[in-house]
Amino acid sequence: MQEYQSLWNSVRDELKNQLAPSTFEETFGKVKRTAKEENGLIYIICPNTVTKFKINQVYYKSIEGILKKITSRQVKFKFVLDEEIIEKKQDSIDIPKISVNNLNLNYTFESFVVGESNKRSWLTATKVAEDPGYFVNPLYIFGSVGLGKTHLMQAIGNFISEMHIDFKILYIQAQEYFSDYTKACADKNFEAFEKKYSTIDVLLVDDIQMLEKKVSTQEQFFNLFNEMINNNKQVVITSDRPASKLNGFMDRLTSRFNSGIVVDINQPDFNQRVSILKKKAEEMTAKQINDDVLAYIAENFTDNVRELEGALNRVIRMSELFNAEPNLQFAKDELQVLIKVKKPKEDNNYENALSVISDMYSIPQADMLGKSRQEKYVTPRHISMYILKTKYSLTLQQIASIFSCHHTSVMSGIQKIEKEQEENEELKLAIETVLKKIGG
Repeated sequence: MQEYQSLWNSVRDELKNQLAPSTFEETFGKVKRTAKEENGLIYIICPNTVTKFKINQVYYKSIEGILKKITSRQVKFKFVLDEEIIEKKQDSIDIPKISVNNLNLNYTFESFVVGESNKRSWLTATKVAEDPGYFVNPLYIFGSVGLGKTHLMQAIGNFISEMHIDFKILYIQAQEYFSDYTKACADKNFEAFEKKYSTIDVLLVDDIQMLEKKVSTQEQFFNLFNEMINNNKQVVITSDRPASKLNGFMDRLTSRFNSGIVVDINQPDFNQRVSILKKKAEEMTAKQINDDVLAYIAENFTDNVRELEGALNRVIRMSELFNAEPNLQFAKDELQVLIKVKKPKEDNNYENALSVISDMYSIPQADMLGKSRQEKYVTPRHISMYILKTKYSLTLQQIASIFSCHHTSVMSGIQKIEKEQEENEELKLAIETVLKKIGG
């Protein structure tokens, strides 16, 4: 451990020579201690989130350059907070940490991989987080499914939460706002609804397109939106399309969405996909995942980040399950079921539907297509089968091929959904949500 401390001390000394004394003291004055080394990563403790963020975004490339000059060892520094140093078992599975304001604590600016496809969105989001309610308000982020809109939105919330501990922050999906308002109307009691929404300082609304044609809900949201903007309370909105392309929305609402800054997130290119996979691999496992495996995944999964993560997760978890080396051949064998889904399809883009469903239920697509009988996988799997049959007119045999099961299992799953949605309003709403997202 002393060796790694000495290495950081040397880098720190070089930074001290390069920077103005006040600049060095402000940023690196208290960044002295190494915590551990793991798989070539040397963990350096930062005193607070602001320092950690600044080092990662402003000085990291300079630090890498210094490191290469003073050692030939293949190591990197990772700047973290003390509380982030948690020893993980090699076979442990990361579970999303959810805060009281619905924020996933894993969604941070540091864990967001920046590239040409999202650089402007990321930069704008960081500025909004640094100066909530004043830099730009509202911020409207749009892009296709699984490209990182939710991650970026929640990163804003998590950053503000750390910098302004007295701020009330709320992340919701637009469908939740609709459900809350509908319940208040049905109960003729708006006390709980007003209590939830009237005192917040930062409102993060995901998938605003889900309020399409919900006129009374839009009216209510318009009032909330105006009140927050007028009081310099930050509003961030995401959608799968530009505000000008929202169908079934009041003009005065879409014009308000456009009154701030509108940014988009596009599909990542090959190099960015590889970078994303490297970062995810570091988070998922202590094992070394070779570059040829990452390149193979990046070449075959090009649409969005979620399917990249799902493919990588399958390779890692299956290698742990069978105690196998996650090499290129193993990856090819394990991913063939997912790649089969992605083969060219006549006019049916059902791949997007599968991505939407796995995204909505926050599960890897590989597990949804697998054979696990856990309820959290079974319901979205049956919904997927139902959508592929009713929306895309695939045969039972074609669907069975996608899910690697017998066609009678497909028939049973579809019949179960058809029967249950007649009585289960939650299931019916979930299917309607999927159909709206895929344009059905």
